Amino acid sequence: MRKIPPLNAVRAFETACRHMQFQAAAEELGVTPSALSYQIRQLEDYLGIKLFRRLNRSVELTREGRKIAPDIAEAFDRLEQAFGLLNDNSDDRILTISTGPAFSAKWLAPRLHSYLEQNSEIDFRLSANLALTDFDREDVDAVIRFGAGDYPGLYVESLFDEISIPLISPALLQSLDGPADESLFEKIPLIHDESLKFLGMSLWSTWLTAVGYTGIDAERGMHFNHADHCIEAAVDGAGIVMARIGFAYREIRAGRLVAPFREAISAKGGFYFCCPHQALEKPKVLNFLAWLRDEAADQAQTISEFMEDKILLNEA
Repeated sequence: MRKIPPLNAVRAFETACRHMQFQAAAEELGVTPSALSYQIRQLEDYLGIKLFRRLNRSVELTREGRKIAPDIAEAFDRLEQAFGLLNDNSDDRILTISTGPAFSAKWLAPRLHSYLEQNSEIDFRLSANLALTDFDREDVDAVIRFGAGDYPGLYVESLFDEISIPLISPALLQSLDGPADESLFEKIPLIHDESLKFLGMSLWSTWLTAVGYTGIDAERGMHFNHADHCIEAAVDGAGIVMARIGFAYREIRAGRLVAPFREAISAKGGFYFCCPHQALEKPKVLNFLAWLRDEAADQAQTISEFMEDKILLNEA
């Protein structure tokens, strides 16, 4: 049989050691200071030694108290870890994915219903931000990021490369009543997606140069730092957007945006699924990645059909 003092008294001692003040320790435990002091005295009586010296507004450990405090603190840490193991099953059903706001709004969120129908046991959590993810400190299973795929130390898989092309609402295009050539840009504002500035790329400047439209001011018009805002502005007839097809293909498929020009360009990057290598040992991560692959493949087929009569230009 183990010789262990009353656990409530030991817990009171451990809490008082962390605060070195009975008032604060009592508040943490939800008892009165006098009740906590009584529990400490119980422990001291049981051991036959003094553990604290009572000062005016604080306490300090005696030599005997200092001797046992570290081991008792470690014991409570071990207990906390042990009982925490009972929550491991929740880790199997909670899936947290981080993406950029535009990808979340225009690509991932509209498709999530199909993933959740297939994986109803998953508690899905989406973190829409552009901040770098520290997998060691944050409860994030995987991220989806736009770039060149250079993410050292992680498992990285390409989902799709991005192609950009001018898009416009059919109503606005019809109202212009003219050919789709350089003169079109004299009649309506350009809508700029500036979310690719970190790659040093201006989509409008690149496209206009590639098609030889040198008389157009490539910087005029409306500038947005989120791709989804650009697309929504174009759908509302605010101008013509140099859009990434991956973000806009739902609007293209629904007829809310049309492409008045055949020429398209590469956006110099794509979307990548990234996670720590050990995350691939989790079925929830592998299932989500498999679903992403299927969705990306379906999109690739749609975009391939859209691009049948288009020309993919090399950047100038």
